[in-house]
Amino acid sequence: MNIEKVIKDSLVNFDGKVAVYYDDLNGNVLKINEKEKYNSASCIKIFILIELFNQISNGTIHRETELTYLDKHYVNGSGVMRYLSKGIKLPILDIATLMIIISDNVATNMLIDFLRIDKINKTIENIECKDTKLYSEFKSVEDEVFSETTAYDYYLAWKKLNDYELFDKEITQEIIDIIKNQKYHEMVGDGIDKVYKEVENPIVNYIVTKSGKYQSVRNDGGIVSTKYGNYILTIFIKDFKDKDYRNDEYVYSQGRKISNLIFNEFIRKGTIQ
Repeated sequence: MNIEKVIKDSLVNFDGKVAVYYDDLNGNVLKINEKEKYNSASCIKIFILIELFNQISNGTIHRETELTYLDKHYVNGSGVMRYLSKGIKLPILDIATLMIIISDNVATNMLIDFLRIDKINKTIENIECKDTKLYSEFKSVEDEVFSETTAYDYYLAWKKLNDYELFDKEITQEIIDIIKNQKYHEMVGDGIDKVYKEVENPIVNYIVTKSGKYQSVRNDGGIVSTKYGNYILTIFIKDFKDKDYRNDEYVYSQGRKISNLIFNEFIRKGTIQ
């Protein structure tokens, strides 16, 4: 099966732009618009998490550090911290967990403020994600791009995590365990049928992904671990005709379709090897 042709044919009537990077980690790669820049939305939070553990690993900060929620950190959007009292303190790893598992924007701003944008961007540069940049903290405004990335750069960050290139196995596992609790699986995870995930002795071991959405942008990507091995998939969608979030189901269905096609192809190859 020519999976690239099947995917492109499935999108022929879709009015948005789609970028995909898929690597089965056995030499088979699928690339569609993988170097085109997208508003990364909440996908940038994976890079912030990487920088947090980078600073913990090199001793710049301690994992027991606590941060205080200040007025300057407030932002609307996803999460629960915006509803909490200003002045509360939380351990930095709890803040990072909120940033990832419920995509909390206030928690994100607290980490950006503490870690510093220049250091986050330096680490992004060091891990060779050349088209990814964090421009500012998250803000309660419309029509502003806070960060950018590409389907390829997002894939590269996940691959380096998967291959233990960023940290040792213990810290990498700690990061993976945080992301495993992530609550939003709009495309990569939800594109895989439940029968492969929610039965006794499932084919899927785990799925670690982080999605993001902002106006006419829907992004997702991460690692899918199966009994036949792991693969990495990133799916970015933009410029569809819906800036008011009224049509999420239709847009996400395009990404789930891509995920489903790739998962089934990966499993098919695994069963015949």
